[in-house]
Amino acid sequence: MTKPNLTFKTTSVFVLCLLSLTTAFAQTDARAAQAEPSYEVVLQVVVGSNDAAQKNNLPANLNAVTKNLKINFTFSNYDLSDTYIGRVANTGSIDYKTISGNFGQAQNSQTPVFLDWTFQSLRNAPNSKGQNTIQIQQFRFGARVPVVTATLKDESGKSNPVVSYEAIGLNLRTVSLAENSPTLIGTLPTQKSGETIFLVLTVKSIEE
Repeated sequence: MTKPNLTFKTTSVFVLCLLSLTTAFAQTDARAAQAEPSYEVVLQVVVGSNDAAQKNNLPANLNAVTKNLKINFTFSNYDLSDTYIGRVANTGSIDYKTISGNFGQAQNSQTPVFLDWTFQSLRNAPNSKGQNTIQIQQFRFGARVPVVTATLKDESGKSNPVVSYEAIGLNLRTVSLAENSPTLIGTLPTQKSGETIFLVLTVKSIEE
């Protein structure tokens, strides 16, 4: 009479163990399925020059950066030329391509400037002080700009420029910056004498 009772107890224990394991695996899968935190990436292109026609047109978030620029550079004017915004998750990347009128050249539909910037493998980790720090495996900002290499005359005697595209840019590996803090990460001269482009990067977390 005791064998059925023993079988029932053994079966019950097996079922309870199976349910416990199923619950544990489900919790592990739920944690693994959680989305990585998201970040807003803002790249601001600031142009420094001594052109009196340019205005000091910078947003308030760049005040600290501007103070450092004025200490290290002698330009009389700083102007925000472009702002690029992207959204990426932890360990994610951005690849951006566009046509731009930067690099000291007026916008020309026949010889545009092709701009691209990439942002590879963002990671968030605390620094030695426990503060959130953003680390980027690679950052690249580049452009293909038209350069006149010669002038040829057609049958009517009209002079036509011969244009060749040259690649210029900045390539950085393993860059670190404080979260939600505009940081100057590089400079590039333009084709216009006495003019420089400053690249300011800001990365901040986004609450879902």
